[in-house]
Amino acid sequence: MTNIGDLLGNAANELLQSNINVGDVYLLNLDPSNGITPKNDDATRNKFFIVLGFDNKGNVIGGLVINSKINYNLPPTVTDYQLPITVKQCPFLQHNSFVNCSKIIVAKRTKFSKDTYRGEISDTELLKLIIDTVKESPTVNRKQLKDFGII
Repeated sequence: MTNIGDLLGNAANELLQSNINVGDVYLLNLDPSNGITPKNDDATRNKFFIVLGFDNKGNVIGGLVINSKINYNLPPTVTDYQLPITVKQCPFLQHNSFVNCSKIIVAKRTKFSKDTYRGEISDTELLKLIIDTVKESPTVNRKQLKDFGII
């Protein structure tokens, strides 16, 4: 038997999932199927995910992850597209970090819930800079940009 708390929780998550916006930030548990490489033999990693767009069915969300550091072992086509962001700009961060604008990550809408929501990129200039940097990245597929309505 389902209790009222579960029903309300499910209803709240469904409402939130229908109201996800570009610039919203979630803390998602991601894995290789999302394009994330876990560390230390872990199966998954928790990453901040910035929503950039939606597929034409609205089921899949494209976005970017936030990294705490730049991995300088990667080629410049990746490291040059790590955009610094500060705790002042994004108070949900624990420390100044970098938006990885070199790769669009894909996640199913069901991963997003009221429990994973962390905030939004409310600074329109910062959000525009992030989107422009993604568009300029030589490693981002133009088809993905179109599929998620970014261009």
